[in-house]
Amino acid sequence: MSSQLLLILDIAVKALVVGLALYPLLDPGSSHFAGKAMGARAVIYPMSTLLIPAIWLASGRPGPYPFLADIALCIPFAFDAAGNVFGWFAVDGFDALPHFVGWFCLSIAFGLAVIPMIELRWVGFLLVVGFGATADVLWELGEYLLMRSGSSGLQLTYDNTIQDLTLSFTGGVVAAIVLVTILWPAPGTPRTLFGWD
Repeated sequence: MSSQLLLILDIAVKALVVGLALYPLLDPGSSHFAGKAMGARAVIYPMSTLLIPAIWLASGRPGPYPFLADIALCIPFAFDAAGNVFGWFAVDGFDALPHFVGWFCLSIAFGLAVIPMIELRWVGFLLVVGFGATADVLWELGEYLLMRSGSSGLQLTYDNTIQDLTLSFTGGVVAAIVLVTILWPAPGTPRTLFGWD
């Protein structure tokens, strides 16, 4: 896929994240948004679109730009925001998809950043799985603390948390397998963040 096409796709996904994350602010009373901490999501989700560009700029704009990692990082936020805007979370079993797909994509983005610096595939595999698991535990802890604060309207159950942990962990494991097989850096890739020159 050409860099120009990846750039267009990257911008489109970022615009989708920002638009879908901010949309609930126009209709905060909608039943789709009750108990979902939409105010926090309206801040965090758009900020997520700036993470990789900020790292790239701080690193002196090295090449090549990590479009695939940038897109992968944004997809979970777009998916979750779309689920809330369109009411998909009301569909039985839908909640499983954002957790599996979300952690698959987050782990891919992380892996694309770090695996160029790793020599051994099994080390890369364990690092990506560990990242995915840690990120999910922190996410679930954040949701729990928001719920306990009483200010978010978030409502969690034990069953929901265990399901989320299981599916997110599975997404991270599948991402780690993809990274150490299909997306492993080609020989000669610089041993730097994102394989930057």
